[in-house]
Amino acid sequence: MSLTSSQEQPTTDEQLNALLLETGGAAQRPIPFEAAASKGSSAYQVHTYPTKVPPGAIEPFILASTEPDAIVLDPFCGSGMTGLAALNTGRRALMSDLAPGAVHLAHNHSHPVPATALEAAMVLLMRATNELEKTLYASDCPTCGRLDLMRHMVWSDVHPCSACGHAMRVWDQRSESGSTSRTLTCEACGHNQSRSGIRGVSTEPAEKAVACTSCRKLQRGPANGRDVELLATLLHKPVRHWIPKVALGPEREMYRRSALHLRNINEVADFWNHRSQLALTELWHYITTQADKSVQSALKFAFTNTAWHSTRMRRYNAYGGQRPLTGTLYIPQLVAEGNVFEIFRHQVAQVSRFYSTHPARDGLQQGSALARRSSATDLSWLPNGSIDYVFTDPPFGANLFYGDCNVVWESWLGDVTDLAEEIVVNRSLPTTSGGKTLDDYEKLLARSFGEVRRVLAPGARASVVFHNADDKVWSALLGATDHAGLVQTDVSVLDKVQRSMKGYKGRSGAELVPFYDLVITFTAGARPQTGRLEGAGEIALEAIRQHLGNLPAGQNADTTRQRSLEYLYSLSIGAVIANDANPTGLSFKALEDLLKRELIAEGNFYYLPA
Repeated sequence: MSLTSSQEQPTTDEQLNALLLETGGAAQRPIPFEAAASKGSSAYQVHTYPTKVPPGAIEPFILASTEPDAIVLDPFCGSGMTGLAALNTGRRALMSDLAPGAVHLAHNHSHPVPATALEAAMVLLMRATNELEKTLYASDCPTCGRLDLMRHMVWSDVHPCSACGHAMRVWDQRSESGSTSRTLTCEACGHNQSRSGIRGVSTEPAEKAVACTSCRKLQRGPANGRDVELLATLLHKPVRHWIPKVALGPEREMYRRSALHLRNINEVADFWNHRSQLALTELWHYITTQADKSVQSALKFAFTNTAWHSTRMRRYNAYGGQRPLTGTLYIPQLVAEGNVFEIFRHQVAQVSRFYSTHPARDGLQQGSALARRSSATDLSWLPNGSIDYVFTDPPFGANLFYGDCNVVWESWLGDVTDLAEEIVVNRSLPTTSGGKTLDDYEKLLARSFGEVRRVLAPGARASVVFHNADDKVWSALLGATDHAGLVQTDVSVLDKVQRSMKGYKGRSGAELVPFYDLVITFTAGARPQTGRLEGAGEIALEAIRQHLGNLPAGQNADTTRQRSLEYLYSLSIGAVIANDANPTGLSFKALEDLLKRELIAEGNFYYLPA
């Protein structure tokens, strides 16, 4: 399913042709040496997605490489931040992704609905589900005893002592900050045992938080008999409506890495406890069958994020802000079960705030962004030379498995990512079970970048965001771009937190400012016949010595950060690529060993010898 209008309808050839009909054209202004943007914007926060690039960090690259009304393409669009950055700068956007969930996000990030319509729809929805919320989440205040609505309940794993059989709650052995040790101590006999790697451990409610209207603030206290009785009653209440039941097993990389077999996970529905299933299915049924068609897409947008935040992956945090870890399918031993309706109200409010400042909220840019489901290896729906600029963030090898991590909320859309086409490097999943090797990864990337080269207009640029601690993955990326006929022209830094100080100068004299991610910009053309230089370690060491020598005196936070191994690794990779060299052998660990031999190490920070 492709999502392109406010009702999430398939892209038609007419819509695509209309967008391609006129273009502002490519530009060749200087690429920025660095770009920085905060992750705290409403655009970044409105929906959870791994490895997002803030729109503000993308915009300088778009402005440098295009004219107004130009067409910007992102063939690995993920959450759609490139499309939003294009709209923010007065450009048009084409976004595509293999994942239906990514297309869902890209569409909704670029197609706002009026806040008044969303608010009116929420009034009707909450009115329809008000009694159900009271039925599912009624709880007495731990302070005054008033019956009100539970905000969340903490569930604790309970381990039997292997020596005497005494029940040991993880909750009872947490620290003041809420963290827990991997070792449990039996209070009955003093026996110590690991809490890791145990199958089928039971859970029980430990603490609740009630939004008490009498006490006028959130009240916390132990779960009591009434709470346990309600939970027992709800277990007999059937789930009346559809819930996704996509099978999960060892055929998925993250199933293996996250040891989901130990947490009784066999299908997607197992990620929610019974009470959450009851609430989510009622919400989804209402949204898809009764909500006004004009706001259904926006409500689904809020719902898919609600589904993620309502799972058993939602970690307890003593300081608040309970949420699942992104980029994994980890189920903790202290789970904060949230009130699904409260989470949904919060998500809708976030969507409404985001849309209130959206560049397309006045309707002038409606139709300027299209999202389509398509593998990056096949962009046959785009004509040759039709794109003015590409900005994209391809998969980072074995770092992240989007299809596995997103299946929990993506499955509610009625479809999931085809893992056979996903561009990844498997480490846990063998090739006999469908796993992909580094060679497979490079070949798939090469096909994708070949399509990028084909659709680029003459003289147009393509910028690729990338980072990895493995030199072999870096080499695979560069090999893929070489094979596709893309030539690197610039290496820039993407700083998602704050601006960095000046760093290494490459052979062109351009200053590189490395941080965590690099943005490598390419144009179509043949690689110089001289080939790449070798000696990545020597280039890296020279760059690092120059960088450390230029750091100002003192120990302020920014200066100290720039001495860290993580920072220096980004700097070294940028220097190697800027010198048209291949970072073969320059892994994170290899650089650490090199710096320990050549420089002075103080923990994770490095200094020049006196």
